[in-house]
Formats: sequence, C-alpha cells, structure tokens
Amino acid sequence: MEKINALVAAWDEGHWEFTLVFEGLSDEDLWKRPHPKLLSVGELAGHIAYHEASMAPGGTFDSPLVDKRFNYYDDHADHPVHLPMTVAQTLEEVKKVHEAAKAGIASVQDFDQLVPWRSDWTWGACLQYKVFHTAYHCGQAYSVRHLLGHTTTDN
Repeated sequence: MEKINALVAAWDEGHWEFTLVFEGLSDEDLWKRPHPKLLSVGELAGHIAYHEASMAPGGTFDSPLVDKRFNYYDDHADHPVHLPMTVAQTLEEVKKVHEAAKAGIASVQDFDQLVPWRSDWTWGACLQYKVFHTAYHCGQAYSVRHLLGHTTTDN
C-alpha cells in the first residue's frame, strides 16, 4: 500500500503542476491551437479528464470534458474541439474528475486485479501510468502556452 500512496501523491503533484498551466490563461486562448496539428490547453485538459473518468467509482463520471473526441490524438487532430467553457470551468472540471478517479482508486482492494476497460492492465499499472500521463500532457500544455507567446510560471 505504501507504493500506491506514493503513486497517488505523485499523481496529485502532476495535477497541481497542471493547474499552474491555467494561471494567466485567457478564455480566448484556452481552445486555441498554436499549430493546426498541436492540441490546445483545453483539448489536453479534456484528454486527461477523459482518461481519468473511467477510474471513478462505477467506471464513469459525468463531465463535459468526458467526451470521446478527447480519447486519442487521432480522434480530433484534424477536427479541433472547442467546448463552451471558460478557463475556470475547465480547470474545475479537471479537478472534479481527478477527485472522482482518486475515489475510485481508494476503493480498489487488489491492485493486481484487471481494470474493467482493458484485459491486459491491472489497477496498479493503470495508476502508475496515470502519473506519467498527467506529467507528459502537463509539459505539452506548457509548450502550447509558450508557442502562443505566453509567459508562464517557472517550469
């Protein structure tokens, strides 16, 4: 259980860093892509939320960010997604989904058990990957901000 607690703490740290991406971001730039093939901060937030929602109790979470268009890059690279949400609303939804995902993790009794949505992935492997997944897309979101000409927090 010590490893699980460390992974959850690292996952939370990645989410905390991701909240900094939103500091000083205008609603106008939330869904703006710096290049047609690069996702916006809003789309990256949707992608993170979409993939964490399956971990919530019951395997789902109701949120505008839980949209299958956010599943994989190829699902929307050529068809940008722009939801009618502000920076504050988007960040709040990411936080809600993350808390629901953590509640799902807290209810897992056996981290060697397979997750319901993949026949080759355990709860432990899923959690470990989510730590990386959040950090990876956080870095992408900072790059988007920089490419849009924004000054961000020290990162």
